[in-house]
Amino acid sequence: MKTDKRKHPRQEREETIFIEVLAASSQNKDDNILLECTTKDISKSGLKITAEYPFIIDSILELIISFESGGYKFLLTGQVKWYEEVSDKRYIAGFELIEAEHSDFMVWRNMFDEEQSLQA
Repeated sequence: MKTDKRKHPRQEREETIFIEVLAASSQNKDDNILLECTTKDISKSGLKITAEYPFIIDSILELIISFESGGYKFLLTGQVKWYEEVSDKRYIAGFELIEAEHSDFMVWRNMFDEEQSLQA
């Protein structure tokens, strides 16, 4: 069992997420693909997702998160911190979000700050 290393509280939330894999391997067999996955939980600095794809630890990937409730869309960059196979060709993975120049990282973080101030 993994130790919980999250820095921020999690929110259980199932939303559609698209993950762009530009260069997965040296053999190019899974390069340039777009995966449709689902978030299990989200936080200010990370995500846990379910997928039908085994991710490479430490790979940095582009994430497009689409919130059906509210119509919000975020372009984020995430680093795969861990993954495990939970059933045949079914995986869960943990991503740490990384600040990138072209991403919505600051907007994403502000969303959590605003939600927290509303709850106070």
